[in-house]
Amino acid sequence: MRAAALCFGVSVAALADTKLEIQHTEPGKPAESQTVMITTGKVRMDQSQAGDTVLLFHQSANTFYAIQNDQKSYMVFNPETAGAMMSQVSVAPQPMITQLEERLAQMPEAQREQMKAMMSKMGQPMPQMQEKKEPTRYEARGDSGSAAGIDCRWHDAFEGAKKIREVCLASRGAMGMDSSDAATMKAMQSSMQSMLENFGNSGMWQDDMPDGMPVRVRHLDDNGNVTSEQVVSNVSHGALDPSLFEVPAGYEKREMPSFEPR
Repeated sequence: MRAAALCFGVSVAALADTKLEIQHTEPGKPAESQTVMITTGKVRMDQSQAGDTVLLFHQSANTFYAIQNDQKSYMVFNPETAGAMMSQVSVAPQPMITQLEERLAQMPEAQREQMKAMMSKMGQPMPQMQEKKEPTRYEARGDSGSAAGIDCRWHDAFEGAKKIREVCLASRGAMGMDSSDAATMKAMQSSMQSMLENFGNSGMWQDDMPDGMPVRVRHLDDNGNVTSEQVVSNVSHGALDPSLFEVPAGYEKREMPSFEPR
């Protein structure tokens, strides 16, 4: 989500940390939940399916930290490391996919799931590399919707002539987010976008995405059927414990796997 301006007439009471609760649904599968906590310069993401894995983002370092609490370990990931991984592949991505699958299979189960969970939270299943796609184009539909009692405006997203998702955008003011939290989210999504582009995935967070916060997103298949939906179910504000946004003391840093062309 991109914004040309981050100035909203929110009340003093709204100038606090933000917590978003999000529900993920997919036909035939149990619903999953995600919690996103935002404070100035930092974001924390917890997802039900990821178990003990937590993803942190620090804006000052433009870096993500994937924390595995049950293993007391963490990995560091940013656009530079993503670019370095892809630079090791000289031609097609398929050799790297094969090697990535092999490397993942050799990892301890906890570390393997940590890698998968981290990439899943960034919107890219793993392993799954794609060839570069043309930028996503957004068109306003003119109708409105809502999520968690927040009004939003529907937009259709296209890749070429194909409609790939429907996105309902709410103003950050309507969500009660102050400019600091909004700027932090923008920075995180820009970093995610850079990494997804390294892996050949255009992602959602395009420069031409209209202003606003996606509070309801429907992903579509080639026939226009909804394959999954993400809905913001609750938004709250208030001071959050700063320790939630830091790697716990004593946790061991684990290196990202390296890949070399064969």
